[in-house]
Amino acid sequence: MKIEHTIMDLAQQVGNLLEAETDTTDMECLIKKNRTVTIELHDKSFDCTLEHDISFRNLKSDGSAMNEADIYLLPEEVPLFTQALQQYPIALPTEFEQSIDSNPNIVCLRLTTEEPPENFAARLAAALRQID
Repeated sequence: MKIEHTIMDLAQQVGNLLEAETDTTDMECLIKKNRTVTIELHDKSFDCTLEHDISFRNLKSDGSAMNEADIYLLPEEVPLFTQALQQYPIALPTEFEQSIDSNPNIVCLRLTTEEPPENFAARLAAALRQID
């Protein structure tokens, strides 16, 4: 099918943009990207590997899809990350949602958009580069 072929092509492009592995099913692409951070807790520090969950599904004929990402950040990284998202040359789409779950050491920023997956991935990659 043409749509499946397009999803496979987009999965490869998105994976390249995010420097991550992809797993594509019939109508969805899952992207797994890991990031190791150092958490300071009292007088100790330890490294923690976080796995971001990124996906797109329901690819439409106009090239847009439902994109989702759970990005795990240190609390001090949130302002820089969100600023990078907002200042990216491709504006955030009107169909954009953001929510935050946090504990004292890690913040989960959940992003949901409806736009071309390559735009979502490029914006996300640029924001991740700001904190790495």
